[in-house]
Amino acid sequence: MACPVKLFILFVLNCFISLYGCVSANKTNPYFVDIQSNDDFPIHIKENEEKSVTFTIVNYQDTVFRVIPVPTDPDLMETRYNASHHLGAKMTSNFTVRVRGTLLGRTFLKLFMNKSDGYDVADEPSRESYTLVTDADPDQRDWYEIPNKYEVTISRDESALSHAFTGMIIVLVCLANVAMGCKTELAVVKEVLRKPIGPVTGMFSQFILMPLICLAVIYALKFDAANAIGFFAMACSPGGSASNAYSYLLAGDVSLSVTMTLCSVLLSLGMIPLWLFTVGTKVLYQTDVEIPFQNIFTSLVGLVIPVAIGMLIQWKKPNWAKYILKGLRPLMILFFIFVFTVGVYANLFIFTLMRNKPEILLAGALIPYCGFFFGGIVAWVTRQSWERIRTIAIETGIQNTGIAIVLLKVSLPPPDNDISIVAPICAAIFTPIPMMVAIIWYEIYKRCYKNEHKVLYLDDNVGESDVDFDKVAKDDMNDVELQNKKTHL
Repeated sequence: MACPVKLFILFVLNCFISLYGCVSANKTNPYFVDIQSNDDFPIHIKENEEKSVTFTIVNYQDTVFRVIPVPTDPDLMETRYNASHHLGAKMTSNFTVRVRGTLLGRTFLKLFMNKSDGYDVADEPSRESYTLVTDADPDQRDWYEIPNKYEVTISRDESALSHAFTGMIIVLVCLANVAMGCKTELAVVKEVLRKPIGPVTGMFSQFILMPLICLAVIYALKFDAANAIGFFAMACSPGGSASNAYSYLLAGDVSLSVTMTLCSVLLSLGMIPLWLFTVGTKVLYQTDVEIPFQNIFTSLVGLVIPVAIGMLIQWKKPNWAKYILKGLRPLMILFFIFVFTVGVYANLFIFTLMRNKPEILLAGALIPYCGFFFGGIVAWVTRQSWERIRTIAIETGIQNTGIAIVLLKVSLPPPDNDISIVAPICAAIFTPIPMMVAIIWYEIYKRCYKNEHKVLYLDDNVGESDVDFDKVAKDDMNDVELQNKKTHL
């Protein structure tokens, strides 16, 4: 009797397990359909390239189904399939989808199913209408979204012009660093570092404040991984050499500006990898792709070496440094012309991405502008002079976007290397705008102030004069005395 009882108990347990399996399957896949991909995902395609993706679908019910593929982002990828394809009752079938990349990026392919009865092609799901059915009754829904999603990455087909653009950016950054080294006088740097509160305040604003501002903007605007790491790499970059010119034109402390630029370039060897390794990969760039930090460090060393070469020339052969600076100016002008003509033509996709994601434009303006403002606030809190407040604010907001572009292009895999450089390029477009406005305002202010100062002097004897009134009075008295003598004679 023991054996039949055990068999009965096992039979009951098996029934409960089967029933539980059916209920669980009904919650996850209410149509009892098994779908398997015959391709290895994620799949990688180029822009305007088509590729076939095949799925094996097994139907366990007596109902006929329709299968529709839908990309999560139709702006990046198009799908082609047989609209008349259906899955028969208790049938195994191969379902083929042709995907075509239209714009670089990352997207997902999803499959939707509905019962064949009452099907209309015009009712196919779109990105605005599809919803996932879980506990709800699938018969009350038009479409059922298969929970599985399949990643597709679309990258650019690198042309000769694209490689030339990248090479020109590297050469331009190296030449700019050589020029910065040639302009740096160690005696001036030592003099500024004797009172380190200014440079320390600037380094705090550059490598602590700017990354935190960038993080706040990234989370507020909810960027994807590629754009987020692009903005963050830009915020962690050292100060740009253009800040020295802006400090001069806005009556800032040029010596402090040069010292801060040099210190930030040297500190970037440690600060950029530190920020990217901690926050960049653990928080922002959470993908299966690892960032090659060896490439980043190698690139940074390669960009710092030209600065050291320029400083060595300035120290040993200052006359050579002057000639080098004169010779680099026309050469850099030619490079700038190439970048803003051929470079723009080779990277028109950047403007397409900006148009499709206007929040990139907003972030490109917010991050440097907030850097200007909060950098000045930090300098004011540390009781710096107004000249130094202006200088620290300028140094904080102006980043060396060229370094960020080079790091992102050589370190990230496609398509993220192309998507991420949109962030520093956008920031480079917006950063000079407030500087130009401030320079124009300051020039107008100086001219108005000088005129006003002359009027005050004439009325209230304020300031110094080129005219000696005592001498004029004495000359007048001598003339009167001479006239009296003539009259007396």
